[in-house]
Amino acid sequence: MLTDKQWEMLNILQEECAEVIQAVSKIRRFGLKDKHGNKKTNQEELIQELGDVVAMMKLLHDSGLFTEEDISDAAERKHKKLENWSTVF
Repeated sequence: MLTDKQWEMLNILQEECAEVIQAVSKIRRFGLKDKHGNKKTNQEELIQELGDVVAMMKLLHDSGLFTEEDISDAAERKHKKLENWSTVF
C-alpha cells in the first residue's frame, strides 16, 4: 500500500518523465544546441529534466518504494535486452 507521500512523489515523477519526453522531442525537431525561445539549449533542458527524474527516484528510494539493487537489476536486464535486439548498443 502506498502512502499519500509516495503517491505524490509518483505523480511528480510522472510529470518529470513527460518533461523528458518533451525535451527529447525538441532535440529531434530543432537540434541539440538550439534554444528555441529558451535561455537554455535543448541539451541543457534535457539534462535538467533527467536530473529532476533522478531526484524523484532518490526520494522514492528513500521512501522505501524500491532498493538500489532493484533499480540496478532492472537496468542490467534492460542493457542485456538492448544488446540482443539493437545494433546501436
